[in-house]
Amino acid sequence: MAKFDKKVLAKYGFLGGRPKSFKSPKEMLNKMGEFLSNCENNSRQVVDKNGVARVIIEPSPVTIEDFCCFAGITKTTLYEYGKKPEYASLVANFKQAVEAYWVRQCAHGYAGNKADFILKNAFSDDWKDKSDFTGSITLKQCLIGYDDDGIATNTSEDGKVVRTVAAPEDKI
Repeated sequence: MAKFDKKVLAKYGFLGGRPKSFKSPKEMLNKMGEFLSNCENNSRQVVDKNGVARVIIEPSPVTIEDFCCFAGITKTTLYEYGKKPEYASLVANFKQAVEAYWVRQCAHGYAGNKADFILKNAFSDDWKDKSDFTGSITLKQCLIGYDDDGIATNTSEDGKVVRTVAAPEDKI
């Protein structure tokens, strides 16, 4: 990195880099509010069976990606703002608002609604179909037999008793 004269730095500040997307948390909050308002008031024109054109207000999906396009930033930029203490709660609350939108979509249960898929992929820390398993499993073929007392024993291929359990009443 080039060395700068201390007088130049004092007068103009650091001269490199891209300007900030948001100068303050309030500016980001206003942009988020404007985005959410646009999503709620989205309208489209439809023609009914009588040929009459109508305007229908139909909310747009609320996504982090759409907000980033609206604000002219990337998702990475939004997440970097979320790491700054003055923006952290604002970004976290916006993520919660997006998640709440998709939860409401799941609750409505419209046909073809992919909200559950989006929740599982976009918010994978909290929304899962199954639990993840990490580790290894060794499978061995076992023989199950009952002795004279009705006790079931699982025996592995090498002849070791793996597990002994009592047999169900109908086996005794």
